[in-house]
Amino acid sequence: MEQKNLIIGFEFNPKESQICYFDRAAKDAVSAEIKVGSSQYTFPTVLSKSLGKNEWHFGLEAEYFAEHQNGILIDQLYDLCANGNSTVIDGQDYESGVLLAIYLKNALKMLGVTDPEKQVSGMMITVPSLTRSFVEAIRYAYEKIGVPKTRCFLQDFDESFYYYALYQKQELWGRNVALFSFNDNEVTYSSLELDHRTKPVTATVTSGKTKKLSMESKKRDDDFYRLIEESFGKNIYSSVFLIGEGFDKNWAVRSVALLCRNRRHVFYGNNLYAKGACFAVYEKVEERKLKGYLFVGNALIRHNIGMDMSINGSPAYYAMIGAGVNWYEASKDCELILDNEEELTFVVSSMEDGRRERYTMPLPELPERPNKTTRLRLHLEYDSPKRCQITVEDMGFGEMFPSGGKVWHETMEG
Repeated sequence: MEQKNLIIGFEFNPKESQICYFDRAAKDAVSAEIKVGSSQYTFPTVLSKSLGKNEWHFGLEAEYFAEHQNGILIDQLYDLCANGNSTVIDGQDYESGVLLAIYLKNALKMLGVTDPEKQVSGMMITVPSLTRSFVEAIRYAYEKIGVPKTRCFLQDFDESFYYYALYQKQELWGRNVALFSFNDNEVTYSSLELDHRTKPVTATVTSGKTKKLSMESKKRDDDFYRLIEESFGKNIYSSVFLIGEGFDKNWAVRSVALLCRNRRHVFYGNNLYAKGACFAVYEKVEERKLKGYLFVGNALIRHNIGMDMSINGSPAYYAMIGAGVNWYEASKDCELILDNEEELTFVVSSMEDGRRERYTMPLPELPERPNKTTRLRLHLEYDSPKRCQITVEDMGFGEMFPSGGKVWHETMEG
């Protein structure tokens, strides 16, 4: 039977990735098994291409074909996307977004998805952190596999942690929530904190220490115990989540006892980010139960950008980009006509204290024309949380004053 209206979360990692879907009856995110009846949910972040054929395999199958069937292994897919690089495979150049599209298309088949446009209501890809190159690769891949713009999303791991935590019972996130992420012999701590004094309630994820763990069991337990003590201090935690390879309760005797102290709820699993991505897209396209909360992550824009201008003959403020959205979701296109001006002035106001500043962008070599006969097209787009790229293009003014094709660029920081 063909699946329809699927809500999908996808965790994209350097080594292994995983996919899950939202079960509306259970009101929970469910991880897809690699094989029916198995308890393995992660699959290698690799592709392989058959020599001389347009035949691709992904995950465990890709590793098999590369080893036994003379396939070409692509095991740097994550890095290619993060850095925006292309690579030559079988004599042909492939952009990272093209390869990611092939990978996603194969992963979606695990959920019975063969036509994403018809079957997918919403999809969220989550990655450790987002660069402009990553954003472009993911968006290109979404477009290539046919998920419409309004139904595809992306976010970093911190935001997935936030959605995962707040989709649990409230008793698990009434106070702080701790997360210990294991990667073989290293463990990293981070915590989710809610500020109920603000409206909406603001949520932040704070990154703490990373500690190297001993290979010897008792010393490993002692190392982790010390990290817990240092990280928790006198703060009160409702719950603790442990994720990743490298944790085992057989060696973590003292540390597990410490984690469970003060009636803290402790959970171990490997699908927190994938499920958090799934809950996030469910929240965005259907549920809206967290509308009283705002996640203030590192990707968030903290300033509003607009212009004071004349609209229909009256002075007015024209809002362009609003604070409180992630930088990769913020862009604006508009057109305006200059009125006795040779430069553009933007009004920038802080989300925190509302302080307003003016930012002036000169337009050198602006064509000389009568007043109100210079039409400009503006494009604003962020490439990081604190850097907005502004592109201004001279559009001329009809047949009387054709455009000279002049374009100005400016980087606004802050």
